[in-house]
Amino acid sequence: MSIEETKGEEKGGFGADVTWLLGCAAVTALAAFLRFYWLALKPFHHDEGVNGWFLTNLYREGIYKYDPENYHGPTLYYISLAFTKLFGGLDTVTVRWSVAVWGVLIVVLAFFLRRYIGRVGALAAAAFLALSPGMVFISRYFIHEIFFVFLSLAIVISITYFIDRRKAGPLAIGWMALLLLVSFFPTTLNIASSISSGDPDRFFYIAVAVFAVEVVLVGFVIRMLMVWRDGRPIYLLIASASAALLFATKETAFITLGTMLIAVFFAWIWRRLLAEKLAKGGEDELDDPELNWKNFREALGSGIDLWLVIVASALAFIYIFVLFFSSFFTYPEGVSKAFEAYSIWTKTGSRDHTDNGLFAYLYWAMKVESPIVLLSALGTAIAFFKARHRFAMFAGLWTLGMFLAYTIIPYKTPWLALSFLLPACIAAGYAVNELARSLGSLGRVAAVVMAGASFALLAYQTYDANFIRYDDEKMPYVYAHTRREFLDMVADIERFAEVSGKGKDTAVEVVSPDYWPLVWYLRDYPKAIFHGKFFDTKTAEMIIAKKGEQDAEAIRRYSANYVYHASYPLRPGVELMLLVRKDLAGTNGQELYRLSAR
Repeated sequence: MSIEETKGEEKGGFGADVTWLLGCAAVTALAAFLRFYWLALKPFHHDEGVNGWFLTNLYREGIYKYDPENYHGPTLYYISLAFTKLFGGLDTVTVRWSVAVWGVLIVVLAFFLRRYIGRVGALAAAAFLALSPGMVFISRYFIHEIFFVFLSLAIVISITYFIDRRKAGPLAIGWMALLLLVSFFPTTLNIASSISSGDPDRFFYIAVAVFAVEVVLVGFVIRMLMVWRDGRPIYLLIASASAALLFATKETAFITLGTMLIAVFFAWIWRRLLAEKLAKGGEDELDDPELNWKNFREALGSGIDLWLVIVASALAFIYIFVLFFSSFFTYPEGVSKAFEAYSIWTKTGSRDHTDNGLFAYLYWAMKVESPIVLLSALGTAIAFFKARHRFAMFAGLWTLGMFLAYTIIPYKTPWLALSFLLPACIAAGYAVNELARSLGSLGRVAAVVMAGASFALLAYQTYDANFIRYDDEKMPYVYAHTRREFLDMVADIERFAEVSGKGKDTAVEVVSPDYWPLVWYLRDYPKAIFHGKFFDTKTAEMIIAKKGEQDAEAIRRYSANYVYHASYPLRPGVELMLLVRKDLAGTNGQELYRLSAR
């Protein structure tokens, strides 16, 4: 296939290739199944519990104020707010849905790399993203990371398409519309809430009406953008808005964007060094002369167009940045606090929380992501040996840069690995494409066998990590995770609450200093109080204390009125015990003094 044929195919859309469409559909369906199936299986992690607490306050009170010392930026909460308002309220499955959907969309975005890493390469990259144990694990986690990764890829593809002078397609238009709708949707909810006076039915109808108006206005904006140079500036606007959302998701956005720029620079240097070789190389199916600084500058235009593009992109970044950090203009101090986060980060980012050392990410990746790691290394080597495929070179350098950055930085958590795992999947897909294309029929068979074996191994590891050993600390992506037995305690609390006759109005006193994510699970118990230290009480139906560390004091304070029901592991090294008031427990408990003998 020649360059001209490739471009013609792209202009015809994906519909020109039924086989390709079927492949995309199959990979997307697989990704969706792995991310959405049985989302309530895994108990909330500590960080999920904290995020759930922020979301609960935003959902019920309409209050969120950005604090640079608290767990990243605001985007996760506002995106999840929309999901919870529209799809069933505050529950574990719904809030995880708000994350899982972006995990699927990452896979979908990979299909749009077809022109730059090949048809087989894009499909293979998408399959690697769909099956990666880490990508699946974190896509089923109510934390910021997967949206951060999605935005990173959205920026790369948007800028690539802008340089390539592509007419705005359906996905670009849809993403632009989504950005606009997301930006204004909380305002819709606020208007509806203020007018409805607490009436849920009235709230719904008003919200629908206001949202309909918003959709019409967004439609007008999109229509005007499409008239402007066939909508090509939309890609730059998307990149700018996505960059703002990236910063509003995690403060470490500067590492990702900085690494991308360095990767672009070194790819350019390498091409310059091998210019003579490239001149003699002839035509290449994936050789794309459009992806260079010259064409980026030309895509910006000149005169009034140039200034319009620059100003519009800058305004998109500033507006989105201010919008989210100011909590939709309700908390202006949040904007200045966004810049304070970096001085705080230099302190919090100076510790390895996993105690796995400098090469923790290499160890984790080789243990559960080895096919992706090895094929990405091969793809990077091929790209640099050929020195023809700019995007593949960029993907390899992006992978290496992110890996080195997070290796050097002392702060270590498993989910940070996704920042280099993303481009690694792209480089791995490129390796499969080049092996299948360059080695003849025998090479294609070998590539199919190798890819098949890789997918099979990843599928097994994904199943094992996400559905069997999801709370086993020996698994790389399981970091201080809540044990599955913790849900037994939640069930016991609910059972005793029903026995008491008070239901959700039951009083639960939590004296253990370790209790997250229990706050999330007791969010509907208004009399659940999290002291984090001993508190004298005789009336609470239940008390939760830390087993071992608090045994003696619990016996002294509570033995007259409470019995020991059971102990439950919270996470490695932490065990909670449930104490139940004697009149409520009946014969289903042990006297507290027996704890001293245990």
